[in-house]
Amino acid sequence: MKTKSLIISLFLALLFFPAVPAAPLSPAPVDVLIVGGTVVTMNGKREVIDDGAVAIRGDRIIMVGKRADVISRVAPKRILNAAGKAVIPGLINTHTHVPMSLFRGIADDLDLNEWLTKYIFPAEAKNVDEPFVRAGTRLGLAEMIRGGTTTFCDMYYFEDAIAEETKKAGSGMRYETIIDFLSPTIRPPGSDGLYRAFYQSRHRTIRLSSLRPLRTRHTRYRPNT
Repeated sequence: MKTKSLIISLFLALLFFPAVPAAPLSPAPVDVLIVGGTVVTMNGKREVIDDGAVAIRGDRIIMVGKRADVISRVAPKRILNAAGKAVIPGLINTHTHVPMSLFRGIADDLDLNEWLTKYIFPAEAKNVDEPFVRAGTRLGLAEMIRGGTTTFCDMYYFEDAIAEETKKAGSGMRYETIIDFLSPTIRPPGSDGLYRAFYQSRHRTIRLSSLRPLRTRHTRYRPNT
């Protein structure tokens, strides 16, 4: 009897005193909100969102979706209008020698072997040092950022300097170039010395969290026959 009375009392309480609705969630603070563009995603469905929005906090994308959905859920410090534009993931350049931006135009329309042996290798022997590499890297990074490239895999000399300049600008991957003749960072030549030099040279770059030191083969070169 007591149980039945308790159930009736609870029913009457819910009937005449409905639950107070939960307070709406506060908009999430974000640094940048990109709105109005066509958002090309890289999710499992490869969705393309018209009139989309991308919310960014720090260096993280925290929300992607239709503009109406996202804008109601965030409180941005800055809004970028991307109407009429495509909003795409950062591009990845998988093969670069980024400081060679300073050699652009030195020689064009040549066979690769001729271009390397008669122009590029001599120019590198004469000009490449750490200040050259830093200047060329800064130029190359500015061009890549402007063009939408956010990650690159680099193979050149003084990769510690390239890593430091890249750290200032964003993320990337780098490889120290090892070649079987005198080079700006490997002296003197010799296979065992070259192998050790790769691991010993500029090991501090490993501590830059956005960079990944790796070992890879560029390619083989031989004179044309």
